[in-house]
Amino acid sequence: MSQSRPDQVDGATSHATAFGEEQMAAFGRELRRLRIDRGWSLQRMAAESGVSVAGIQKIESGTTNSPNLQTAVSLSEALGQELTDLVMAACAVKSSVEVVAGSTPPISHGIGDLTTDLSERRLQSQMIVLEPKRGFELADMSPPSFMYVLRGQVEAHFRNGRVERLDADDAIHLREELPLRLENTISSPSAVLCVSDRGSER
Repeated sequence: MSQSRPDQVDGATSHATAFGEEQMAAFGRELRRLRIDRGWSLQRMAAESGVSVAGIQKIESGTTNSPNLQTAVSLSEALGQELTDLVMAACAVKSSVEVVAGSTPPISHGIGDLTTDLSERRLQSQMIVLEPKRGFELADMSPPSFMYVLRGQVEAHFRNGRVERLDADDAIHLREELPLRLENTISSPSAVLCVSDRGSER
């Protein structure tokens, strides 16, 4: 049988040009998630689909360029899923987000997430904008985290009473404890880029 990509199944051909390595990896991750949700081992999946354990492992790990169409159909049918749905979901995956000048969330005071469109993100990037002489509570962030002052001047207030002053272009890497609050100490707006490791939450 000729090697056909799973995105070439009827109803998904319009996504063919968008199906590359990233989407193939997403396709494999989704198959693995569905298999685990069913409580199936690789051996059980192989028995149900007729695809070898080695073949399933390559697809789930994204180490194969593309399975042939029959393999993809067999796996999706074993899991009770429409192949077209799996392909379309994989094509919708985004593995990177570009943030350029003028494209950041319109924030007057508060926090905005720069990575909401990412799939399976390990890092969370947020922009905190502080109006003059105002503060912001950091309730929804977790360490480890990196903070970089894009403009202005802020004070980071910690639980133990410690205060760190950060000017524009200053940065701080926080491995265990985050500030409870950021304060803008000047009469013009300040902005801070915060990057947190979401992998520590798993």
